[in-house]
Amino acid sequence: MLKKLILLATIIAAGIMLFPSQSTFSSSQDALATFRGNSCVTCHSRSNAQLQVTSRYAEWHMSVHREKGVGCEKCHGGDATAQEQAKAHAGVLAVNAPNSRLHPKNLTQTCGTCHQEIANTFTESKHFQNLKSAGLGPSCSTCHEHMASNVIYTPEQTSTLCASCHDSTNALMPKRPEIPGRAAEVMQSIRRANMVVMWADRLVDDAHIKKVDITAEEKEMNAVRTMRADAKISWHAFNLDVARKKADATFEEGTKVKDALRKKLYPNQ
Repeated sequence: MLKKLILLATIIAAGIMLFPSQSTFSSSQDALATFRGNSCVTCHSRSNAQLQVTSRYAEWHMSVHREKGVGCEKCHGGDATAQEQAKAHAGVLAVNAPNSRLHPKNLTQTCGTCHQEIANTFTESKHFQNLKSAGLGPSCSTCHEHMASNVIYTPEQTSTLCASCHDSTNALMPKRPEIPGRAAEVMQSIRRANMVVMWADRLVDDAHIKKVDITAEEKEMNAVRTMRADAKISWHAFNLDVARKKADATFEEGTKVKDALRKKLYPNQ
């Protein structure tokens, strides 16, 4: 019973880590250690003269991008090695400028430098085609905001966001009130798939500690992780039926592996 409670607590903690409302500061080391010599970060981390710029910096500092070592220049442009302000900001344009790397129509190229497969999938969607042709439709920052500082994760958030275009009296798109509910169900399915993969991954770690042979299960887990990745890619094409099918299959196959691992690790439970 105690082992079950510990495992449940671990899964809950992992879920909180997987679906955070925002990132947190690192307490184990200097959060800016990776950015020594980056003039963008050095300057903006010290300056508090401009409220909007300071606020934007704070969002970046709390973002996954900062945790992954992605500096301002990766998305905004500019020269992070320059010490003079004019040179450091060369090529940085306002977001609404047509040539800006952060303009909604150009975000897929900017984000695609790191997230190529997902960006390519999104460009194939009807959403992006509408955005490209008429300027009406979501882009990367619609769901991930400008620095992935706040990402749409929950079914409730998903439904509300989809409804803003598909089920609103002020919507510019034709009303399709069934879409928000369907999208929320797909997000639930993806989260369920994530949960079982995390659970199985924890069991894999336990097996390594206990030196239990799980060669077959690890091979199956690799396949399950690939299935989950495919489900998320389909989600970014907004192909709801395909994404739901892949996420459900991930959960089903992941559950089989999880149960097989539990049977090996805890045969008497």
